[in-house]
Amino acid sequence: MPAAKTRHAYKEVRLQQLRSFCETARLGSLTAAAASLGLAQPTIWEQVHALERVFAAKLVERHAHGCRLTQTGRLLAELASPLVAGIDSLQRNVQEALQLQESRLTVAATPRIVYEDLPAAIVEFQRRHPQVVFRLVEQSNEQVISSVESGEADLGLTLEREPTPANPWLSFELGYELDLMLVTPKDHPLARRRRLQPRDLLDFPLVNAPDGLPDAAITAALQKLGVFQAQPRRVEAFYTSAIRRYVELGFGIGLIVGLPGHLPATTLHERSLSRFFGRIPVSLVQRKGALPHGPAHSFAQTVQTVLQRRPEERN
Repeated sequence: MPAAKTRHAYKEVRLQQLRSFCETARLGSLTAAAASLGLAQPTIWEQVHALERVFAAKLVERHAHGCRLTQTGRLLAELASPLVAGIDSLQRNVQEALQLQESRLTVAATPRIVYEDLPAAIVEFQRRHPQVVFRLVEQSNEQVISSVESGEADLGLTLEREPTPANPWLSFELGYELDLMLVTPKDHPLARRRRLQPRDLLDFPLVNAPDGLPDAAITAALQKLGVFQAQPRRVEAFYTSAIRRYVELGFGIGLIVGLPGHLPATTLHERSLSRFFGRIPVSLVQRKGALPHGPAHSFAQTVQTVLQRRPEERN
């Protein structure tokens, strides 16, 4: 009689197991991962357990408010998250690359970036890619990162710096840089001053909220200088449009960010202070694992090309 065939048991990592694990790692909760993926919580837990058997190691530890990753779990999340993101976006990226369907591109950015910085880049991009439909989502800098991480946005532009340690699900890349700008009425003493020093700001109230500037180092330098101490401070504003408006109404002077050499049509006087404080980087944020083609990647390149030009070339 022929010898009986021996069945060899083997372990195999499945995509759904990795997807459940990575979503649990991202959200820090089995319940939240289940809601995000539209699965039952026991199913998520079963798939995470299956991965633990594959790797013969504990990946997740439960606690009262969710769960945390073990050392092996953190390593697996860092390695697997770009793979899962790439697989999840594979079909859409292939279709868009082959131009088989009209592409939609969701870009998240702050209201100032959407209104003042992006128009030139969008016009240039649309000239070369007329099939792409833009959806612009106006959010705070912190919300932009969350939208890209969750997949609600394909690309984000934010003044937030890359976190330390690095987020394993996101890639940060320099898009362009902004100047720190002083905003005053056109007949203001600072507007008429030929040579301006940071200490000259001390005599006038600032309409900015102390925690409203996008760069912690600049905020610390201004606080050390005492710029926020000038009185009377009757308004504290965060957003560029609000700062300009209350400077216009006579509540004080303001500090905003803007493209170097780009002065929007306004009744106010604006001048750069970046030679004293440096420029502020705008980061392009995408999920890791996205294929190097398609609208998000192409638009990111357009933003870098257009907004890193000299002012006379940009207009």
